[in-house]
Amino acid sequence: MPTDKPPFTFHMQNDDLEKMRYIAKKETRSLSNLLEHLCCAYIQKYEQEYGEIHLLQLPQSK
Repeated sequence: MPTDKPPFTFHMQNDDLEKMRYIAKKETRSLSNLLEHLCCAYIQKYEQEYGEIHLLQLPQSK
């Protein structure tokens, strides 16, 4: 299924990757969806503690 979300690559330990695949399968999610869900949950937790992040105030990334 096509998406307009930008791709993002990162590195992690192989054991951790396999554990994430296991969790994704148990939750009937794709690995990508699980990682997106976890990132969103972390952002929400961070903003609850430190306040909303306003994207217009951030420097543009390259």
